[in-house]
Amino acid sequence: MEKISNFCWNLPEIILARFPFISAFTLLMILAERDEKYPPIPPRLIYSHIAIFLAVGFLMSAKVKRKELSLVYAGQLLYFAYNTYTNQNLRYTEPQRIRMSVRLIGCAGIYVLFSYFQEQVKSRQLRKLGETLVGIFLIAYVYIINNTYEDKRAFLMHIPGGNWIRYFITLVLACGAISFFSGYFLRDVSISLAIVFAILTVAVDCDIQYWVNKRGMFYWNQVRVIADDLCIIIGFCLLMTRGDNKIKVD
Repeated sequence: MEKISNFCWNLPEIILARFPFISAFTLLMILAERDEKYPPIPPRLIYSHIAIFLAVGFLMSAKVKRKELSLVYAGQLLYFAYNTYTNQNLRYTEPQRIRMSVRLIGCAGIYVLFSYFQEQVKSRQLRKLGETLVGIFLIAYVYIINNTYEDKRAFLMHIPGGNWIRYFITLVLACGAISFFSGYFLRDVSISLAIVFAILTVAVDCDIQYWVNKRGMFYWNQVRVIADDLCIIIGFCLLMTRGDNKIKVD
């Protein structure tokens, strides 16, 4: 029984340590799906990032330098968030760029916090950086479901209750953002956020046919969106087990 309890306690870390493999695979599939003679990202840069993803995944899975490598991975995610939003050669629409890059920022915040939990002597600066990135993600997600036509319509089509439920979820996400920006009540808020994002992921983002056929998303881009959703949900689960509700004041 104790072994099962320890396994469940460590499960979020076990999964997060292996997420770079998913990044390597989805990056290959996203570019292969486009089937372009001249890829939108230089091939050498693509292969370099894939090699780093794989190296980080193997080493973190082996519990080697998790603190440093999770920061390297977070930096890669932030780079791809920037590249996804600004690289015109990718030819994504504005809503597509926003919904993909925002999730990458959220994942980067999760991995900064993951790095924080690996420290023996905790760094408040590192924790604050992770909390700020997750807070930015939550505020951006509030904007997406309220101001982006495609995501707002998808929400109303897939979630029963109409605008009242959207207002309620907006309130939950906004409270979550305030909590992360302030650093208070992270454990309690993470429970609510994990439930909300699990519902949104299953009900909205997992309808791949809707996003591909009606919203013009590439198949593997949508798969990557779902993977990022799962990464963020697992990150909230990590905060449930390892986080606390208040920052200690020196």
